[in-house]
Amino acid sequence: MGGRMLRVSEIFFSIQGESSYAGLPCAFVRLTGCNLRCAWCDTAYAFEGGEEMSVDEAVARVGAFGGVKLVEVTGGEPLLQGDSVPLLSRLVAEGYRVLLETSGSQSL
Repeated sequence: MGGRMLRVSEIFFSIQGESSYAGLPCAFVRLTGCNLRCAWCDTAYAFEGGEEMSVDEAVARVGAFGGVKLVEVTGGEPLLQGDSVPLLSRLVAEGYRVLLETSGSQSL
């Protein structure tokens, strides 16, 4: 799986602010690209740019937060990237609870 590539806007640690996981420590993987231009979007900076990295590298960066077992994969629209599903699968296989923030415009 290590050869699979993603365009990543940012990977960061924060406190989850939404859902039933609000208040918990969380690693966020923000993938680049979006097919929509919603008027209320607060992450237009993720529409383009970012850094190419392998699934292995993205998972390693999440692991560097040490002990955080909650990960949100977001964007942009993360499902636009073909290797987003292998990233999700890999995170689950490594014992993370994975949240996917998507517009629902793309099929798994």
